[in-house]
Amino acid sequence: MRLVFAENEPHLKPNPRRDHMSGVPELAYSTLDRHGGRVLAPGQVVRTAGRSAPVGTIYRYDRLLVDESVINDEAALRRLEGAIRPSGMTIESQPASTLVPGQGSYRVPVVSAHGDHAGVDAWSLLQRLRTDTSEESLPVELLDKVRLEHLMICSKGGIGIGGGETPAGGPRAASLGRVPVDMVNPMPSRRRLDRRLRVAVLDTGVPNRHPAFDVSDRSEDEDTFVVVDHAFQVKLGEHSDSPAIPLDDPWEGPVHEPTLIGEVASHFGHGTFITGLLRQLSPDVQVYSLRVIHNDGLAYEHDVIGALHHLADQIEAARGGDAEAYAVDVVVLAMGYVDENPHDEPGGWIGDAVNRLAALGIPVVAAAGNQSSDRPFYPAAFAAHEPLANAAPIVSVGALNPNLEIAMFSNEGPWVSCYATGAGLVSTYPCEAEGSREPERRSKSSVRNRFRESYDFDDFSSGFAVWSGTSFAAPVAAAYLLNAIAESGVEEVQDSVKAAERAHAALARLKSR
Repeated sequence: MRLVFAENEPHLKPNPRRDHMSGVPELAYSTLDRHGGRVLAPGQVVRTAGRSAPVGTIYRYDRLLVDESVINDEAALRRLEGAIRPSGMTIESQPASTLVPGQGSYRVPVVSAHGDHAGVDAWSLLQRLRTDTSEESLPVELLDKVRLEHLMICSKGGIGIGGGETPAGGPRAASLGRVPVDMVNPMPSRRRLDRRLRVAVLDTGVPNRHPAFDVSDRSEDEDTFVVVDHAFQVKLGEHSDSPAIPLDDPWEGPVHEPTLIGEVASHFGHGTFITGLLRQLSPDVQVYSLRVIHNDGLAYEHDVIGALHHLADQIEAARGGDAEAYAVDVVVLAMGYVDENPHDEPGGWIGDAVNRLAALGIPVVAAAGNQSSDRPFYPAAFAAHEPLANAAPIVSVGALNPNLEIAMFSNEGPWVSCYATGAGLVSTYPCEAEGSREPERRSKSSVRNRFRESYDFDDFSSGFAVWSGTSFAAPVAAAYLLNAIAESGVEEVQDSVKAAERAHAALARLKSR
């Protein structure tokens, strides 16, 4: 079995010697700018007197997340705006947005009160609010309801992680990254079932067509392997507020890096690869694909929170008798972030969203990250937090090499639940992907309509690729969990406690093998 569990239950262990920038991915300036991102480097930022220094993270510098209780309370909102005013910045509460009702947080733009956009910084604003001693200063309970919006990362950097740039040095070096291959084994057959276990994949989406799986929209109510949701994507697009292309469709392709070189975008096909792993390992399930990650591998915390609450809303509606609701049984997350809290105690709303699903009996399987760090990577590291009573497990997944050793790029620590194969995996990839790299040599062939040529490292017309990352270890682990759940039946469980018990029993069976 390509799944290895940690010796102890996931837990947090302080590491005061850890570098403050450990686990923070290195992103190009152009990538950060595309998403309004900024790196919080502890040695270079404003810090609050009397508080522990923050640790590194990546956040959106012109956005804050504000609790809905503040937005909906005119007196509290006016007080917040009054406290912000002396900073030279202001918040625009009118366009504040939330993806689904009741998700807890609103995303609020931060702008300059004097037209000086260079002076806008959400982190600096939060520090000013925390050190304010004037009559307009905010109480702690209100301050705790205003937080950064983090940029969430998937498969970015690290040995064995495919990016848009193939390493130099010939075929051996190129094999470290994302490489096209052909699949000679047929996909496993898919049985006809009255009901299927459903797994939600929040990622970069899937193409409309692929030889390995079929796709339909949720409104069509068809028994395809993948179900997408145009209505959800339209709503997500309506709430887009960055220079990046909005995620208003279940698929966008082909996508290249934003230069004239014509390289395939670094994370184009990421969700397709995850879907193919599930197709190989759990052919009888159905994948619910929600596109929340851009093709450069970045997602917005607020969007992910909204998508998780959307899933929870659908589960509750289905259990309440709504025949059109779409309830899933497992959730897979391949993205995450490191929190600036130096004590590994992140606040905010993403933990609430994950816990809401767990309380409904839905296990959440999340990638542990690819930064070769022991720093907790969220939401995966919620596996190490005190669980809710009668809740389904949260499973954090690191990556194994094919020889079952821990992959060099994988995060590792006491907060990781298990490790699954995540290096050198073969799975589906968009057939339309083709970059500007050409074979080193090409000559005429005596075979009609064919050429002789050396390997083309970015022609993915075969529809399959080799890739690596904890992003892919997570769906492998999820597939094992889904198969174990199916052993006790695939009937829809209406009771949250019984659903959680089913998930824990399946996990226990896996641990005993």
